[in-house]
Amino acid sequence: MKKTLVAVAAFAAITGAHAEATISGLMDAAVTISNTGSTLGDGPNGGSEFTLGMTEDLGNGLSAIGAFTIIGSHVDNAGFSTYNSFVGLSGAEFGSLKFGSQWSPVFLASTISDATGRWGSTSVTTPQELQNSGSVTYTSPSIAGFTLSYQKQLLGANTAAGSGQLNSTGSGDASAYSINYANGGLSVAYAKSSDNVYGNTTFIAGSYDFGIAKLHVGSVTTTGTGANSVVTPESSANSVGISAPIGNTVISGMWGSAEDGTTASNYAVMYNMSKRTAIYANSGTSAGTTTNIIGIKHAF
Repeated sequence: MKKTLVAVAAFAAITGAHAEATISGLMDAAVTISNTGSTLGDGPNGGSEFTLGMTEDLGNGLSAIGAFTIIGSHVDNAGFSTYNSFVGLSGAEFGSLKFGSQWSPVFLASTISDATGRWGSTSVTTPQELQNSGSVTYTSPSIAGFTLSYQKQLLGANTAAGSGQLNSTGSGDASAYSINYANGGLSVAYAKSSDNVYGNTTFIAGSYDFGIAKLHVGSVTTTGTGANSVVTPESSANSVGISAPIGNTVISGMWGSAEDGTTASNYAVMYNMSKRTAIYANSGTSAGTTTNIIGIKHAF
């Protein structure tokens, strides 16, 4: 649930325009159990966060938009980081144009293939590219179910991976695009990115909601290019998953295998105690290592 602060400018009485600020976020903590022991951590989200968002109606179907997100730890003094923070313009006929630190189109495509929606899952198809700071992203309006998105990072070449950004390619010259189609219970996406650290990544994802259950499939191919590439010359992986709501509970399972023989599986159960609070359990195995997570999260 969002807490809303509405500021009405002096000219609103004439134009009807107004600016709106929202505060939202997530608190998440969990116990992680693995073959090395048990620890209290920040849960699959990677920390607790809050977002200050804003929107202003500019008229003619166009709005100014922005968000600033801070994420930190519940359990130690590791400090805070910012991510998914941007400012831009949005409109039903215009689409959206954003400047800042943003999710990569490849990562957003991968959420379609993940039965958990990329929430704490263990998957061989998880892309390296999660987020790019210093980026410009344009997303088109939906046309007959199709949506196009293009992102270009503008940090300067050879920026160190992860420099000043959370879960990012960080190459300084990354570019990515995606083509999405949604119609009824069907959702599919094709996405591709390129940078001189993680190489070229192609992701194909799809899901179909049957009502009683939802099927998810995904395929990723990564090709290392350039002197700064940190991936093997070429690798690929595929995954399949299923998620199903049972009353207030959602159960999901996901299985994947990679070209090099690596396999992964993930099983999750989430019980929604209310619209904002849930308890969950997650068990993931990757490359022979199993990690179990039990936690609680609250969205506001």
